[in-house]
Amino acid sequence: MAPKKAPKKAAKKSVKDHDKKHHEGKEGKDLRRAYEHLGRLTTLEKLLPAAVTAQIAILTDLAQKSLLAGEPKSAADLFRAGEHLAFGSLAAQARATRVSDDLASTLNAEYEHLIDKADEHWQKHEGDRPSAIEEIYDAMLQSANAALQKEAYRRALEFARGAEALAHVHGATMPLLEETAPAKKPKRLRD
Repeated sequence: MAPKKAPKKAAKKSVKDHDKKHHEGKEGKDLRRAYEHLGRLTTLEKLLPAAVTAQIAILTDLAQKSLLAGEPKSAADLFRAGEHLAFGSLAAQARATRVSDDLASTLNAEYEHLIDKADEHWQKHEGDRPSAIEEIYDAMLQSANAALQKEAYRRALEFARGAEALAHVHGATMPLLEETAPAKKPKRLRD
């Protein structure tokens, strides 16, 4: 009986063999992100209260208009903000769970980090956003702070992440809400 041959070792991948995702352009990545966030938002909207759905509708409308204006990064950030707003609202319906002191410390540090990043980006483009965006941003920060005071960490972090995402959106990369209000339906041409 002949001795058994050792199985062949798998060839190691070289750096050149990375999948195409690693080589997609920035715009392609932002378009993909926008598509993924929109898909999750569409699923979540059915579960949300009307007030939250109205805020998400504003963000979604602006995101769609940003895509049409050739600004996929703003669109992705708007959809991402809406997604975190949705999850934060859904987390508000769940009971807050007790966490250990170590975890609470870590969660508080992450919260502070997100709020600092949001504030930094927001200040960079102060006053360069539609008022609807400013109102939603302020509401998310208030909700995040209220949740943190109740030690509702999931909710606090979702709202903080939403505010941080929204802080990346500014007038230079997004059509203004007033300029892009939905047009009236055109009259139908008769045959």
